[in-house]
Amino acid sequence: MSRKILQTSQDPNDSEAYCWTNKNLNNVESLLEIGTMGAGHATTALSEIVHEQIEVEVPRLHTAPPHLVPKIYGRHERPTTVIYMQLKGELDGDIMLAFDADEAKQIAAMMTMTPNQDEVDPALEKSAMEELGSIMICSFVSAIADFAEIQLIPTPPQLVTDTFDAIIDGFLAKQALVCDIALMFDATFRRTHSKAGGTIILFPSLELQETLLKKARKLVS
Repeated sequence: MSRKILQTSQDPNDSEAYCWTNKNLNNVESLLEIGTMGAGHATTALSEIVHEQIEVEVPRLHTAPPHLVPKIYGRHERPTTVIYMQLKGELDGDIMLAFDADEAKQIAAMMTMTPNQDEVDPALEKSAMEELGSIMICSFVSAIADFAEIQLIPTPPQLVTDTFDAIIDGFLAKQALVCDIALMFDATFRRTHSKAGGTIILFPSLELQETLLKKARKLVS
């Protein structure tokens, strides 16, 4: 896994940066450790499913006003398949695993042992991607829950295919109801012979954000 990179900005309108002030840098570095552990667990799970070496890019932590988040990812109208789950338990939040739609078809073909991705039965594709999402998301969530010493229970996975912005808007609207800053962990996975990949994005509730920050402060105190 590559060395973590952190970008910061004093300007909350800067859509290209993670909007943290300098006094928060130590906390952010500690929070990134959570993402790193979660990404490692999910990478192992994905590698076992597709029987191929999987690489994970630098886990990142985005904090920005919800309306600026689509600009950070820059996917906009790209067709995207998302498996998402709600987190219940002591604290809550939302988490999603996003793939380019074509990459999702390729992985579903591998999982169902179908030679041609265009021949995958739609019902089997849906079932395969939900299974993949459940395994990867639960691995990611388990690492976070263990680190923060809390209980997080994912709901059954749900799958949707649409443009990236159309999908993510619903999550951001929910974030905007509870706080003016969206905090998102993400980790991007790439198969050895694929140009496309998948991204896990966590949208913690305000209470979960505060719990994770409290844990981070303890680590640096």
